Amino acid sequence: MPRPLKPTNPYASWTALFGATVQRLRQELSVQPVVTQAEFGRRVCASGSKVSAIERGQVRPDAAFVEACERELPAGGILRAMLPLVIREWEYWARLGTSPPTGGPLSPDGIAPPGEVAATPAELADVAFLEGAADGAVEAAELARETEASDIGAGTLENIDLAVDRLRRSYASAPPALLIPRVQARLRGLRRLHTGKLNLTQRRQLLVAGGWLATLLATLEFDAGDQPAAEDSRDAALQLGKAAGHQEIMAWSFELLAWFALVNHQPLAQQGLTLAPNTSAGVQLAMQQARVWARLGQRRETEQALRAGATALARLPPPAHPEDHFAFDAPKLTFYAAMCFTWLHQTERAEEHARQVIAQSTGTPGVIRWPTRFFAVAQIDLALLATQRGQPDEAALRGTAALNSGRVVASTLGWFAELDDLLIRHHGAVPEVQDFHEGYAVVRRSIS
Repeated sequence: MPRPLKPTNPYASWTALFGATVQRLRQELSVQPVVTQAEFGRRVCASGSKVSAIERGQVRPDAAFVEACERELPAGGILRAMLPLVIREWEYWARLGTSPPTGGPLSPDGIAPPGEVAATPAELADVAFLEGAADGAVEAAELARETEASDIGAGTLENIDLAVDRLRRSYASAPPALLIPRVQARLRGLRRLHTGKLNLTQRRQLLVAGGWLATLLATLEFDAGDQPAAEDSRDAALQLGKAAGHQEIMAWSFELLAWFALVNHQPLAQQGLTLAPNTSAGVQLAMQQARVWARLGQRRETEQALRAGATALARLPPPAHPEDHFAFDAPKLTFYAAMCFTWLHQTERAEEHARQVIAQSTGTPGVIRWPTRFFAVAQIDLALLATQRGQPDEAALRGTAALNSGRVVASTLGWFAELDDLLIRHHGAVPEVQDFHEGYAVVRRSIS
């Protein structure tokens, strides 16, 4: 059965990002009614069909259109700074004889898409960053040059390891749509490197890098709601881990199975629990067991699994980079415990742990360190606890704040669904509950 078509990823090309930015700014001009493409076209001396084609990434914008948009929209120079990148992209596609949205393969004279250049969406709204991206060399082009060599040296391998490490650490702050093309580009580069002259040590190092990337890609694809792709990437991660003899990568591939099963309300996969017990993967698997027991209402078994995870974590050195998705630290233990105690209706313990997660996430003024933990889970835990205490207005307000955070992905949508179901069934007449229900329906449709 063919997979359903998805909307264009705005981070897949500068043309797509430009169009998505114009569309967002146009729609923000007026809430009711939204400024139509035809009306906006009249303002910028263009037809509605041209505005539509540009927003869909099918037509290259020209300088006159950009200047008119900068005049009519609160763009702040973003569109003007993005235009050189869009033009270079179209020139590259013309040389290849391709057209958007497919583009062409990465090459030294090509231009990497925004998903491979920026670490966060905020950078893509920064005029200085965009101007620098237009002038400087980009990571994907560097990778393509490396892969053209007949053999590779220690410097190339070191750069690959550093790039993989950066991607792993970006998971905590960047959305899946931004990271997926970057991870895929790295995997393509590794495949090309495998065709060169490699000794056994180099080959294993590339297999390990590929294993981590495939594991991360499976995580991102599952977050994005593409479970078939996530399962394919997870299988690839397991095979790469086996080929490299890397037990921790294999253990993480089994952790992914456990996570998929938990989100889909299926039996927990038991493999991997003994594969790499003294690693972050072993701790994570213990936490997945705890969550399953908590879902089943088994308090004793849940606490046993939490203790087992804490004991395993105590044997590990503190991670050098706690933001690494594949590194387990003490704050993450608190995060999982909060979720488990919420499901067990242990209100006081759950609230204590959830507030610890929020404090850990906001320790630096003006910075949210773990946005997904803070918005999509800890706030939902507190909302569920408020529901249990008979405070539907507080629960709905917390749920709405989490919905508006922009951190909701397919894999966390179930937590919002649970809150929505409880509120609607027991407190459907409360205005705040109605607002949350409507907001949840919008986010659910957009993710689906």
